[in-house]
Amino acid sequence: MKKLLTLIAALLTLSATANQALDYSKLAQHPRLMLKEGDIKAVKQKIEYDQPLLTLHNIIERRTNDFIPAEPTKYRMVGKRLLGRCRAVLERVCYCSYMYLISGDEIYARRAEKEMLAAADFVSWNPSHFLDVAEMTTALAIGYDWLYDWLSPESRKIIEDAIIEKGLRTSGKKRWWSKSHNNWNQVCNSGLVMGALAVYERIPEEAQEIIAEALRNNPTAQKEYGPHGVYPEGFGYWEYGTWYEVMLIESLRTALGTSCNLEKAPGFLQSAKFMNFMSTPTGATFNFSDGGNPSNMI
Repeated sequence: MKKLLTLIAALLTLSATANQALDYSKLAQHPRLMLKEGDIKAVKQKIEYDQPLLTLHNIIERRTNDFIPAEPTKYRMVGKRLLGRCRAVLERVCYCSYMYLISGDEIYARRAEKEMLAAADFVSWNPSHFLDVAEMTTALAIGYDWLYDWLSPESRKIIEDAIIEKGLRTSGKKRWWSKSHNNWNQVCNSGLVMGALAVYERIPEEAQEIIAEALRNNPTAQKEYGPHGVYPEGFGYWEYGTWYEVMLIESLRTALGTSCNLEKAPGFLQSAKFMNFMSTPTGATFNFSDGGNPSNMI
């Protein structure tokens, strides 16, 4: 269950920071989302002796090489959703950007750029189902941030415009999900914050408003972990919501130097242990709440 193991590792290595006001004058240079200066060098060194990390790296490398020759993801709605397309873009952009940073091979950067420009050209990211927007914003924010120094000014501008116009500015005033008690809150707020941090210099005041609102509303979803880590939506949605929660926390920490103590929410860190107990030796999960099909988590 590689996703779960990776997420648990991320949870256990989160560094607690003192609660402090956000100081945007100290905004880190790119890359600033979940990476800070020296992290790539540290990952390269750790791969040399950390077998689980090397195994995960090799999985990512094989997967990335499989879709290098593929055409960019095309716009196609499935019913009322674009989510499958958004997740394809997210996987491709993140994997390619990571492989470029680790290897320095520009084939990966070019493939990520191609994917992002195609997604930027979509007629919309389907704001009527805002998870779609959140995941696509996450994808382009990470690719833009991690490849910032490599991208041309022209490509940066196209990607920035898409993040702002098709992502950040499509949430509207009826953000029912922003105060929800479930994974929608975590995914949508995280996606918007990552997008706002990525293009902060273009829209500083707007970005600050987006981040402030997310920090006000995210604790509503975090309450569901308390008091002891039992996540009421079940295994699959725990993975989904908590994955985005971790990205939100880490992006704040690396970009602004503080996690705002989001990881200290009652039951949040304990939930990793609870979900570990929800899995069986076969890799399947117990039938608890809206668990879904566990096959994609093995």
